[in-house]
Parts: sequence; structure tokens; C-alpha cells
Amino acid sequence: MRIVSLLPAATDFVATLGLLPSLVGRTHECDWPPGSLDDVPVVTSSAIDHDVLSSREISAAVGGEHRGSGLYSLDAGLLAAAEADVVLTQDLCDVCAVSYRQVSETVRAMEGDTRVVSLEPRTIEGVFTCLTTLGEVLNVPERAAVEVRRLRERLEAVRAGVAGRPRPTVAAIEWLDPLWPAGHWVPEQIEAAGGAPLLATAGEHTRPISWDAVVEARPDVVILIPAASRPSGPRPNSPS
Repeated sequence: MRIVSLLPAATDFVATLGLLPSLVGRTHECDWPPGSLDDVPVVTSSAIDHDVLSSREISAAVGGEHRGSGLYSLDAGLLAAAEADVVLTQDLCDVCAVSYRQVSETVRAMEGDTRVVSLEPRTIEGVFTCLTTLGEVLNVPERAAVEVRRLRERLEAVRAGVAGRPRPTVAAIEWLDPLWPAGHWVPEQIEAAGGAPLLATAGEHTRPISWDAVVEARPDVVILIPAASRPSGPRPNSPS
């Protein structure tokens, strides 16, 4: 099984399933596990210099709310050379990775029988489901079942550790200019860790808000978790 991952979280999944030796292509953002991906060809690049542009300039460059299919480039030649059996991508957020449409069109133009698998979790349970699905696609369902069980146990251990304690209200911000609250699974993470999430609900694909809205919510805690390069739904977290 030869695997190309076009999503950092998918690469994390591949590592969790013990299949890094089968990884024959990755994104320029894949960096986990540290030092384990150095020899894996990079098949994507970014059209934006994140080290130069401000938060507001990056937001304008990708076209605003959840639009930015031109943000990333996919090297069709390198992808074809990888001769992948499976390409892992996503269709949840256009500015979080190479767009699903671009990936599908590129694969269709290649010779061979490459399968494109889209991962689109919006909640923690969705993340578990993705791991189970990948286990089936990559022929390691037993390993996936073990890892999902391990992750559920870790999550329950966190919940048990904060049970009965005061629950501070929490505003999680994933982009600073414009101000963007963190949605999808982040509210669930906050709740599991002992907080009461504000500004977004579990599974929500959020939109920009004003600082007045944050002040009005009166959070006890503000968590700043800026995405590395995009002002939209956060990059799916590592399962491990």
C-alpha cells in the first residue's frame, strides 16, 4: 500500500496506524512525528509567504471566509511519480489544504487506479470515525480499533480528572485579524478539559466576530491558538 497524504492530520493518522513506511508523499506542512518524514517527498507548496504577511494580509490573500483554493499548489509530476494506491485529502475547508476538487482532477488525469479518500471530521467523534475508516481503507482495521479505544480512554481520563471542579468560561480564538473563534471539535476539547466553551458550538464552521462580541461574552479565559497559515476552520488535530 503506497500512501500520499495531502493533509497534516492525515499524516498523523498514518503514523498512529504504524504505516509511515508506506508514506510516499506528503505536504510541506507535515511535521509529525519529528524527524520521521525527512525522506518523504513533498508534493505541495504554499503560494503565500507567511513569514512576511500579517494576519490581515493573509486573510485578504486567501479570499476571506473559507475561500482559497489557490492558496496551495500540488505538484502533479511528483504525485504521479509517487504511484500512490491511496491519496488522503479533505473537503472540509478550502484554505486548510489543497482543495478536494484539485486533488480529484489531478488524480483523474494520471494513469493508474489511485483512490482518493476525503477526511472531513467536524467533531471529536468524527475524528474517531476517520481513524476507523482509514484503518479499513489501509487494511489495518484491528490497529485502528486499538488506537480508537486508546484515544477514548485518554479522553475519559481527562474528563474524570476535572469532574466536579469549577468550570471557567473559555473563548478560543484561532485567528487574530479578523478575529475568528475556533469551532469544529475545539469546543468539545475545552469542555473535556474542564471549561465551558463560548463563541462557538461543537461541530460549528465559524465566521469572523468582533472584539466587542468577546468582551460581551465575558470569558474567564481567552485561549489564542492561531492557525499556521489560514483564517478559517482549524487544521484537524493530531489523534495522538
